[in-house]
Amino acid sequence: MRNTIVILFFISKTAVCQIAIPSTKTADSLFQSQNWKKAKQAYEAVLTDTTINALAWNRLAYSNFNLKLNSDAIICYKKAISQNPVPGLKPVIYLRLSRVLAITNDTKNALIALDSAVACGYSNTKELDTLSEFKKLRKMDEFIKLEKKAYLNANPCMLNKQAREFDFWVGEWDVFVTNTKQYVGHSLIQIISGGCAILENWESPNSNGKSINFIDPVTNKWKQSWAGNYADGIQEFANGEYKDDAMRFTFESTDAKGLKTIGRFMFFNQGVNQVRQFNETSVDGGNTWTTNYDFTYIRKK
Repeated sequence: MRNTIVILFFISKTAVCQIAIPSTKTADSLFQSQNWKKAKQAYEAVLTDTTINALAWNRLAYSNFNLKLNSDAIICYKKAISQNPVPGLKPVIYLRLSRVLAITNDTKNALIALDSAVACGYSNTKELDTLSEFKKLRKMDEFIKLEKKAYLNANPCMLNKQAREFDFWVGEWDVFVTNTKQYVGHSLIQIISGGCAILENWESPNSNGKSINFIDPVTNKWKQSWAGNYADGIQEFANGEYKDDAMRFTFESTDAKGLKTIGRFMFFNQGVNQVRQFNETSVDGGNTWTTNYDFTYIRKK
């Protein structure tokens, strides 16, 4: 009987010891399940002032934030930042710190933290537009500027000078045969894919089609891929370069008899409200040229 009692005591003591041992894994599990109170307790059990774990400090801070313990959240976010978090985590921490500072009406430091988040690559403009903590800040000029910078972080092509070369064609246009009033169609040209491409939407009485225009990563020159709703309506124009106020493409094809045709396809920037589109081909290696079409785009007001 005495031995049985000793064994039971030993088992019970072992179980207690196992439960008492804290672990980051347990804390992380509680955090993922959004059990903020128990996650906070678990992180506090494993973290000390000398613990180097930026992710865990960030999660403790976020648990405090969700428990409305704003002062504690700020302390923990600053602790996480002091530990040089990995690049992907750093903007998250700064953004979360900005949120809690905004709640406490510390506008100055909220904007400083947001500026740091953006400087580290933060790019979620949708979050900036919807988070309730930023309601009072959204009309401030500094916040608006930071949101624009975040947008550019998400869309780096918008800062690429080469990617902006064809923007003169962007807009809504009525199209005429050059030097006449003969209407040939309507075109809507849009910047898409975060500024990395330009989409053409063409409509005419007899045809319609679309083209996507982008910088070919292989050649580092502009390329246009066109698809029209007519026979043989698939075509590509390559080697696009913007020079002397014009985007100039080349193209070529070979017919069933082996006859090679080369072509030039040009867009002349004629000011804010006008673009001339010119297409010509040669079947004798460029000695003589035949005009296929010559259109002028007039911007719709």
